[in-house]
This record gives sequence, structure tokens and C-alpha cells, in this order.
Amino acid sequence: MTCSIFFTTEMPNDTAQVSGRLPRKPQRWTMEWLVKTPDGKTHVDNSRTIQRATYEEVNAIMGAIIDDIKAEIGELATFISYRLTCHGGTKKHRKGGKRRGRA
Repeated sequence: MTCSIFFTTEMPNDTAQVSGRLPRKPQRWTMEWLVKTPDGKTHVDNSRTIQRATYEEVNAIMGAIIDDIKAEIGELATFISYRLTCHGGTKKHRKGGKRRGRA
């Protein structure tokens, strides 16, 4: 199970686009973000959560990161986007019945 969440300031209604199912349990997330300024500079960075987090927690973390970036560049961002990705836990070993040798 893979869940990917994409947000950009150019999307309608300021809502994130979710593909895949949101995880039921806290997972580790990979976060990538991109910020463009009026002078043409592009700031790209990525990170990974150390502890497992739910979607709500990771969304709050990204909001705080974006606010820090805005404060650092002086509220001059013309474009902001980020992508959050998590992969489900390990699958259990499922053996589908006994395997019998042919006689």
C-alpha cells in the first residue's frame, strides 16, 4: 500500500490531492517540497520523518516547515508545492494452503 499526497498553491480550493489509501496506522513519511521566489530562484529540499506519524501529524509538520520557509525568504514565495509519500508496513507471510508433492 502506497499513499501519496500532493499539494500546490495552484490547486483549486487549497486542498491536497491524495492518491492511494491513507494509512490506518502511523507510518514513516518521505517529504519533498519546492518553493519558487519572484527573482527566479527555486528552493528544493526533502526530509524523512524519524518517528511514525499519522496523516494529520505529518500535515501539521509540513505546514510548520512551509511557514518557516516563508519566514526565511520574507513571504515572497510565488509557488509552493510539496509531496508526502508513505509505503505500508511489511506484508505478512501468507502461505495459501499446503503444497503437496506430486506422486
